[in-house]
Amino acid sequence: MTQDHATATDRVQAMRDAFDSTFSVAPPTAGDPPEDLLAIGVGQAPYALRLSEITGLYANKPVTRLPGTSPELLGIAGFRGTIVAVYDLRVLLGAEATEPSRWLVLAAPDSTVGFAFDRFEGHLRVSRDAIATHAGGEGTRLGAQETIQLADVVRPIVRVPALLEAINVTKESQEKES
Repeated sequence: MTQDHATATDRVQAMRDAFDSTFSVAPPTAGDPPEDLLAIGVGQAPYALRLSEITGLYANKPVTRLPGTSPELLGIAGFRGTIVAVYDLRVLLGAEATEPSRWLVLAAPDSTVGFAFDRFEGHLRVSRDAIATHAGGEGTRLGAQETIQLADVVRPIVRVPALLEAINVTKESQEKES
């Protein structure tokens, strides 16, 4: 047997042993699934929304204004035969509405409420460990009690259920005043 043949045989045996050993090792366990977020801009501030809390993203959707509504209610829009109340996310988050918003998301699960915002900045997939939770206080308006930091940008995560609850509280207080 030549030296080259012996070396090739050793390499083949090493490859067989390496292949066989992969079956003796337990498969890696899946950790927490990643969190999918929608990176958005409201005014000049960066924010994020959980994809699990919305059902759709739309651009340049016509919104019909309603007379005498509250400042956060922009109006209504039609989606596949359904009328949706569209709220200005800038006003709900305490910013000033200056010009019409280009982007709109529908709230999950029933999609009868939409939220308009200024900029769509992309999709983020992060580990749940990367999301920081805050106890409350300043900057936690309407459920933005979690943040994600990517590079030098910190994005509060706006909770859609908290937005819906704030809208319901506002409607109930307006009905009591009437």
